[in-house]
Amino acid sequence: MTNEIELKLRLPSNCVARVQRSPLLKSLSISPSVTQNLYTVYYDTSNFDLRGNDVAFRLRRSGRRWVQSIKGGGSVAAGLHQRYEWETPVPKPQPDFTKISDPSLIRLFDNADLREQMRPLFITECKRRLRTLRLSGGGEAELCLDQGRIVVGDASMPFCEIELELKSGSPLPLFQLALDLLHTTPLRLENVSKAERGYALAGIKPLPLKATSVQLVAEMSVNEAFKAIAWNCLGHLHSNEAGMLHVGDIEFLHQMRVALRRLRSALNVFSKAFSRAAFAPMAQELRWLAGQFGPARDWDVFVTETLADILPHFSDHPGILPLQKKCEQIRRRHNDEARNAVESAHYTELMLKLGAWLSADSWVAPSDLMGLDNRAGVDGPGGSGGLGGSVKEFAGTLLAHRHRQLKKYNRKLAKLSPAELHEVRILAKKQRYAGEFFAGFYPPKKVKAYIKSLAKLQDILGVMNDTAIIEQLLSEVPGTGDERGEYEAVGIIRGWVASKALTKKLELTNAWVDFDKSNSFW
Repeated sequence: MTNEIELKLRLPSNCVARVQRSPLLKSLSISPSVTQNLYTVYYDTSNFDLRGNDVAFRLRRSGRRWVQSIKGGGSVAAGLHQRYEWETPVPKPQPDFTKISDPSLIRLFDNADLREQMRPLFITECKRRLRTLRLSGGGEAELCLDQGRIVVGDASMPFCEIELELKSGSPLPLFQLALDLLHTTPLRLENVSKAERGYALAGIKPLPLKATSVQLVAEMSVNEAFKAIAWNCLGHLHSNEAGMLHVGDIEFLHQMRVALRRLRSALNVFSKAFSRAAFAPMAQELRWLAGQFGPARDWDVFVTETLADILPHFSDHPGILPLQKKCEQIRRRHNDEARNAVESAHYTELMLKLGAWLSADSWVAPSDLMGLDNRAGVDGPGGSGGLGGSVKEFAGTLLAHRHRQLKKYNRKLAKLSPAELHEVRILAKKQRYAGEFFAGFYPPKKVKAYIKSLAKLQDILGVMNDTAIIEQLLSEVPGTGDERGEYEAVGIIRGWVASKALTKKLELTNAWVDFDKSNSFW
């Protein structure tokens, strides 16, 4: 078994020759370019049992040689694919289950029904141009320039991509090389494997994915915990990217926005352990992306939830439907702008820079590495949550500090202005994300109860904040001569939203009591 680490990049097919002639790649090459014709058959059952177990099973022919490969587990973030891979030569083009040696895979394929039901599902035909590169820092990578197609029955899908497979060293030079190539070639990160594209062509549509729990252990340093959380957030972002671009479900954009908020929250949390200035440039770049996602998501919620609730009650009103149509046009425009942002060179460069930044540990000062800098205590210099302590101590100090901040609003909750209630909502959201990041250190039941109370607060305060957001959205709607009663329709919407906000204000007191009773779990 090997842990395959590779950076995948998509490129237009008319750029293949340009990449082949690249002076940069020629200067890094330590082997001549070799061309291979690859024919690969992917197997699964009619119920996609292997996919359901996060396993890809394939047979590949190169020349006269057949190789059986099984891939599973791992992660994808910023184009960096990390998966476990088992490869073994086989004498003929059919699965040989006797070649499987990994215990977990033996258990999976020991099922006679599964083996009997496995059939070729799709194939890939590919011309591969391969060379070995010496990377900066002394590591090596195998560059594969693949051009071909995925075939399922009568349907096919072309692909043209670069795979930079790390053979030794750090992933950092992979991102640096991709950034250099981006200056001359319109590359994009490829976060979807050929196998997943084959399944999509076979009719398996991707589903929006929520965040997965972060796997932290108490022995981790604060720095290691930050990187684990940041990569988890990036994986959440990119697991929804293809669906956001190509599938009509608005939940993909929602999950990308949540992932981005989680990542920005992680930067905020750990800027207390490291130099805030070291985090500032990346935080600024992510603010740009948030500005692209925010309006699209706000319009999605307004049109598909708020207006959808109002419409049945005022279906005969002459102004509601014309206004709804205008709002739908604006919603689609903002969604197009969000997709254009994700497809832009700016986004690709940002994600590559983020991958490089996370691989370089450039935010860690020499004094941090020596364990001498204890700035991380959120209660002030010398606090117990710094780099000199464990990540669990850091988490406990941070969660306790933010919990106290929330508690300060207890007695004056009823007197807070809308702007102040919005600040409470932001603080509750940050505390919720932090609680979810560090949940693995604490008793699950206590964490769940606390997070649930925060989520309830956040939802109620969010509805109350909708009044201000919807007022801003309505200002974007172009006016007419009001011959269709649209001004009155706007008034109906304002009244509806204000009424819901008042109802939620009554619920806020009870939700706050529940939060106040919830026990801290740290």
